[in-house]
Amino acid sequence: MTDNETDLHKAARIVLPHLEELLDAAAAQKLRAALDAADDDTIVRLAESAPAVGDWLADYLDATASDLRAYDPLAGDAQPVAPSAVFRCPLGTLVWYRRFVGETPPRCPTHDVDLVRVEDEPPAP
Repeated sequence: MTDNETDLHKAARIVLPHLEELLDAAAAQKLRAALDAADDDTIVRLAESAPAVGDWLADYLDATASDLRAYDPLAGDAQPVAPSAVFRCPLGTLVWYRRFVGETPPRCPTHDVDLVRVEDEPPAP
């Protein structure tokens, strides 16, 4: 950005390659010619006459105007997320993962038996 280029001028320069996406070809060519030598007031008037371009400029200026964004971590000690509980059919045909604590596992649809939590299974011989 040059010393005398405003944020609005920079946005107007950056929107130029996108005009064909926002407008029909004739309107894009006309607006491109008008934006090249426009001052801030003219850019605002041109953006108001082409709402799609005005929205693009507003989004660009909003996204680039903010300073460095800080990250505030949540309160409390960070701890790893516990893995989901795994349940299995005792006859070995179904494995089911619990999505949230307290969710009741279904019965095995093949054998009509309760699923067993994998940690609770007896070790294999």
